[in-house]
Amino acid sequence: MFVIPDADTLVDYLKDFTGSTNDDEIRQCIFLAELAMRNIELPALRNDPYSGTGLAVADNYGQVPIPADMNKPILFFNQSNTGTQPNGTSTGPWIVYDRIGDRDIIGLGMIAAYSLNPVNVPAVIRGQFSEVGQNYQFLPWVGDGTVINLYYYRAWDLLFTPVTGGTPGETVQTNPVLQTWPEGYVYGSLHEYYVKRHNTEDAGIYKQKFDMAYAVVEDQNNKGKWSGGHTRLTSIFQPRRIRNYAIK
Repeated sequence: MFVIPDADTLVDYLKDFTGSTNDDEIRQCIFLAELAMRNIELPALRNDPYSGTGLAVADNYGQVPIPADMNKPILFFNQSNTGTQPNGTSTGPWIVYDRIGDRDIIGLGMIAAYSLNPVNVPAVIRGQFSEVGQNYQFLPWVGDGTVINLYYYRAWDLLFTPVTGGTPGETVQTNPVLQTWPEGYVYGSLHEYYVKRHNTEDAGIYKQKFDMAYAVVEDQNNKGKWSGGHTRLTSIFQPRRIRNYAIK
């Protein structure tokens, strides 16, 4: 079985497949394929919203800095147990900022402890956020020191680029996309190769293969979260009630 563990192996594979003997040409095609995949949504690119860069602390303007490794947001939420805002308490209300994403499991998880004891059940409400310069601004306002959980897709290093903090001449040999979705690299690079060679027929074939492979990823990502979640197409906020309790 042939595997592609690193960038050099990818180059060798593409050279053998196409019959090319030009390493620079193959690397150029890989680079063009990467540019077409910059916004790819893969599970391997999701960050941990409960640790590291997923925890952002608001300043006295109620803003948090946009993480340097962020590609695009999935879901931001506020567990309301930190900061100086008046409702800074572990009993909520909790806020899920308005972004389509993995909000079901997070929103329901916030009130899971009250399922068998539904007394004074706090609400999970909607908020909004937007970019202001290099920071995120939130509504309702958040207090100084408030911790916002940021769940997002991370940016990924392009192959053959210099390794940050590495030795001189050291280049990136792998990344989460190559590790978990090598067909994207193969089909995308072959498409760019045959476009460069003005071979419209073969270029179209590999563009179709790329689109079909990504359609499978996109379908799993949007519906089943890679076979690990539900297949509903509605959110817990459509309608905006999470759960009804009969309190007597």
